[in-house]
Amino acid sequence: MRTVLKTQPGAAEECERKATPHTAVLDPERRKDTGLKSGLIAAKDALYMAYYQGTIFHGHSSLSSLSLGNEVVFYEVALHGTVYRALARPVPGQSPRIATRDLKYGLARACADALQRDGWLLQAPTAIPNTPRSLVRELQHLTGLTVDDIVDNAYSILNYRRHHGAQYPDTMEPEGYAFKELFLMSVDADGNLTTLYETPSGVNPEKWTNFLRVLDRKECEPLRQYAVSGMAIGEYGEAGAAAIREALLLRDGGLRAAPPASYMPFIERFPLADHQKLERNVGGQRR
Repeated sequence: MRTVLKTQPGAAEECERKATPHTAVLDPERRKDTGLKSGLIAAKDALYMAYYQGTIFHGHSSLSSLSLGNEVVFYEVALHGTVYRALARPVPGQSPRIATRDLKYGLARACADALQRDGWLLQAPTAIPNTPRSLVRELQHLTGLTVDDIVDNAYSILNYRRHHGAQYPDTMEPEGYAFKELFLMSVDADGNLTTLYETPSGVNPEKWTNFLRVLDRKECEPLRQYAVSGMAIGEYGEAGAAAIREALLLRDGGLRAAPPASYMPFIERFPLADHQKLERNVGGQRR
């Protein structure tokens, strides 16, 4: 299978349009800093307030638990027995007495042969991936592996930690966190990467974001019933209905002979909560 994501990660261009609410992002807090096409966060934006640990609740920071010491983690991916990370870390050589907010940070990449073991520094990045596609491109750059190898064998450890109180799994291959399932990824016969967190051709972006919202809430049984009803084709079109079925296959193992749902529009069957923002985030809800 040929390698197709050839563009190497680099600094996001200053003139690039930024991600929209319907752009799938790995870190929603950094959406406004993410390039729309590249999926990258420029170094200056990734390092902005790197020292900040978040709001303190009863002595516990909402962000610090996901950090590694005083290093901010942008991604943690296990692939063929190696864990790859991108970090913001204090530049070496600074005084130990310097105030936390005055520390200078730089970007770093690292790899290790275990989930909680020191490893080795790699070439520092010039930008940070914040979409599924840009993360695959980053791993290609680091490993030289093909797209299908990465899709079949990579696991997002950081997503697992976000969903499990910052704790590490007992394995490098935690169930439910393979790229194929978590990011709804596949590779076609020509080697092209597809992620259903991107809007399928011909589908309304807002409608697709709404579908992903429900899928990530793990409401798979009513979604299966909707997927085989005439409403799916009527509201999402043939291509959209097929993409819904494919997403359910990747995330939940298929339709399982679900009975079709009764006639009811998607927004009525799965209503938005009052004042809820319709934004496309990746990886499901915290458990």
